Amino acid sequence: MKEQRRQEWDNRYKGRLNTQSVAAVLEENVSLLPKEGLALDIGCGTGANSFFLASLGMEVRAWDFSKNAINAMKGLLKSGEKIYPEEVAISPTSFEKNKFDLILCCHFLDRAIIQAIHDAAAPGGLIIYQTFSSEKKDQIGPSNPEFLLNYRELFFFVGKCEVLSYREQLVKRSGRDKMAGKAYIIGKKTS
Repeated sequence: MKEQRRQEWDNRYKGRLNTQSVAAVLEENVSLLPKEGLALDIGCGTGANSFFLASLGMEVRAWDFSKNAINAMKGLLKSGEKIYPEEVAISPTSFEKNKFDLILCCHFLDRAIIQAIHDAAAPGGLIIYQTFSSEKKDQIGPSNPEFLLNYRELFFFVGKCEVLSYREQLVKRSGRDKMAGKAYIIGKKTS
């Protein structure tokens, strides 16, 4: 099943460049984001969020299990950008080597890596999630409940972190609304 999912995502990204937009959680909370340090973008796709974080001054590790997404992202890199795309089959053991000042997990929901993400965040580091909610009212995003958040579930994802920002929006407010059917949270690791 995992290989089938990888192939589906590879097909989605085949021949595409950066067609994604920056996540609402980043745009709406830019004043909370660090301007330096090491960031990790989990499930980075073609890198819109990675490029945004790098533009703030961060060094970014960008992980996705789609070879086509990583290759598209590498094709967009300019000399001197501190973005390091890597094809990774993301699992709890993927996080063991580094401590990150910011970890972003956007539109990628794997409950098996929640503790590993918390452990990989440096003290004072930010843990940021944004993904689709099971409470959504529009037909946006995945339909499989395994990939949908339960109401207020994100609070469990950041554990004992200090919550800096939280938003959950069930309906679309306008044609350009990025948060319809989604939720986000930013937690600051306190220890």
